Amino acid sequence: MELPPLSLESSALVVWDMQLGIAGRAFNRSEIVPRIKVLLAQYRIRKLPIVFSQHTTPPPEWANPAMGRSMARRGMAPGGFRLAPGIPEWEILPELTPLPEELVLSKTTPSFFVGTPLEEMLRFRHVETLVLTGVSTEAGILGTARHASTLGFQPLVVEDAVGSMTPEGNEAALGQLRGLYDVEPTAAIIARLPGR
Repeated sequence: MELPPLSLESSALVVWDMQLGIAGRAFNRSEIVPRIKVLLAQYRIRKLPIVFSQHTTPPPEWANPAMGRSMARRGMAPGGFRLAPGIPEWEILPELTPLPEELVLSKTTPSFFVGTPLEEMLRFRHVETLVLTGVSTEAGILGTARHASTLGFQPLVVEDAVGSMTPEGNEAALGQLRGLYDVEPTAAIIARLPGR
């Protein structure tokens, strides 16, 4: 069944975990960073909302054991992955530095809505569609898309501006996302953004 494309008039661009310790290890970093930069520029010109997530790992004594197990399945040693304020790996990539008026929210899970004020803030801005970019597709992008839709937001995944540690993980997650939500390339989204 052919569905009409989602409206971008009331959309927000989400830049998910584009930090050195996460995005810096993506197999397709060099491909997705320029596309995210273009999307940022287009959203900034139009003064549309932009939200950055910044993953922050709690001290090991406070860490979620289920998250640790999931990360171990993806090849990260338990306790060996820590992103904390003040270490270089925690910082957002310099080529994607948020502007002062853009929202940067720290979070600890693969859903942007758990433990953050994101839902409330999106409703303040009358956002209906979340345009999802960043790393990683099989964790935060998929998790946030699922949670967003249960809250009534429309997820729109930018298929050539999301990444993962492996091509296989990226493609498997995109396959799941295509079966559930809207998935489009960067160029198609830019072509449909409201006028300046």
